Amino acid sequence: MCPHCRCLEFEVAQLSGTGTLYSYAVLHHPRNPAFDYPVLAALVDLDEGIRLVSSLVDVEPSGIEIGMRLQVTFAPAAGDRLVPVFRPAEGTR
Repeated sequence: MCPHCRCLEFEVAQLSGTGTLYSYAVLHHPRNPAFDYPVLAALVDLDEGIRLVSSLVDVEPSGIEIGMRLQVTFAPAAGDRLVPVFRPAEGTR
């Protein structure tokens, strides 16, 4: 939904799958059996100007830095689906 006009129309666009870390949180509770803990929740600014909520993978909490370059990968989810998650981009740390 558009945060300004509340319109539900949408447009499909190809995205590069790369961006930078805007913010993150290391979540320990409340626990849900669908997730591995800690959950590294992230706000990712995609290169195309879209900000989205996702998770970080392949990085330790101590290795996370605001502004780090990220690239998308996909993690399995319920019902044979895949969800986008992000890992440090090649060449970073």
